[in-house]
Amino acid sequence: MLNHVLILSIIACVGVMGDIFGPLSDHFVHHLNKRPKRNDALLRKISEFGDTGSFGGKVFSEEKLTNTPIVFIHGNSDSALKFGDASFQSGWDEVLKYFLSKDYTLAELYGITYGDRNISNSYTRHFNCETLHLHRRFIEFVLHYTKAAQVNIIAHSMGVSIARKVIQGGEFISKTEKCDLGHDLSHRIGTFISIASANYGMCPCQHAFAFPACGVETGFYPGSCSDTACSSEDPNVSGTCGEISYSSYLMNLNKNGKKDATFVASLWSDDDEILGKGNMVWGRKTSVVPHSDMRKVYNELSHNEVKTLTAADQYNIIRMNDQKFSATETTEY
Repeated sequence: MLNHVLILSIIACVGVMGDIFGPLSDHFVHHLNKRPKRNDALLRKISEFGDTGSFGGKVFSEEKLTNTPIVFIHGNSDSALKFGDASFQSGWDEVLKYFLSKDYTLAELYGITYGDRNISNSYTRHFNCETLHLHRRFIEFVLHYTKAAQVNIIAHSMGVSIARKVIQGGEFISKTEKCDLGHDLSHRIGTFISIASANYGMCPCQHAFAFPACGVETGFYPGSCSDTACSSEDPNVSGTCGEISYSSYLMNLNKNGKKDATFVASLWSDDDEILGKGNMVWGRKTSVVPHSDMRKVYNELSHNEVKTLTAADQYNIIRMNDQKFSATETTEY
């Protein structure tokens, strides 16, 4: 038995050394297969995207976890792991390399792909029941599988808005569908790191609301006011424009009076080419998650680079707040 465990450990180490991060481990998938009807969406995604579509999981049952597990949620048209155009589909590879160079293992780091990873379809992406249910189930299963009291979440761009709704739970309602995401999960989330998010919409979407990604209901529509510019830095813009209604989905997220996690950190670049220089939407920094405990701004980093080049800061924020979890507590399943 000891030799078997040693061999598997060596195989795992060789995989990491060769930058082989995915897909989700056979051990993880085996546990998903114990309840195929409940986990069918996860199983389909794992199969659909192959080696670059997911990562995480133990190699063998006896593998011990010493860190609070982290769930990573990527942005629009990106991938769990590097795929296609590295400028937009870099995945979490660089961040994983950093965490693995410290004291983490892939049994403590989890991610899955959503969408079709086709950049030309990015304007069609919006919030819906399928994507939200996928991530809700993924987080719930990581909690169950690892027997962790909490997980941490690191999310980028559109992934932040997905994570926030999944954490808050409750109903998701649009003109075309309705679904219930369950009870509030904020007490099960330790640290939540938001990277380059658009919590109040995106100014480039102001005149592009016909596209689903910029939609008024389930997109990133920032609202409208003819008397000032969307990117205005004036914090008193409401005095000129009144209360500006933006994306219904985002407004509902921001109305929640609770924090989305025990500790919330908002990271962004003021030179983000997607969110716009200055990161402003009607006098507010759109990348600041309400009730954030920490804000960190970068300069001269692109929308993608603020994810890939800040791994050390992400690690330090997690370590600053992490407490060793107890393997005796499990989640509802």
